[in-house]
Amino acid sequence: MIIVDTNVILSALLTEGITKVVLTAHKGIYLSPQSCFDELWKHRDVWNKNNQPEDELKYILSRMKRHIMTIDEKTYRNKLENAKELIIDIDDTPLIALALSVDNEGIWTYNTKHFKKDKLNSIVKILNIKDVIRMYPFELED
Repeated sequence: MIIVDTNVILSALLTEGITKVVLTAHKGIYLSPQSCFDELWKHRDVWNKNNQPEDELKYILSRMKRHIMTIDEKTYRNKLENAKELIIDIDDTPLIALALSVDNEGIWTYNTKHFKKDKLNSIVKILNIKDVIRMYPFELED
């Protein structure tokens, strides 16, 4: 299981690039705190530059959830305090708490500077897209 950060989900939503391809190539290996999707929804006015109607945005997010299992806070609530000590950006606390609560292969993020604490890196692996592709190779469809 790979934990997916909000910025990875947003990248897949906004472009038809490699991030979307990688996220949709394998089912059942990605998970994310529900709070990541909540954050995307809360800030939709910032990233929804095309002013798509809300029902379309809900549909797009629901399609993304077909590829990323969302995890409710009750699964990792007991690790939130520990996670706060391990992360620079408090908004990333749910990701770390989830990583401390479930078996996983790491957190896939595009904002690695928030994850640059020595203590954290000895506990949780921080992944980039190359790491994810190496772990789960796929073939491009014609």
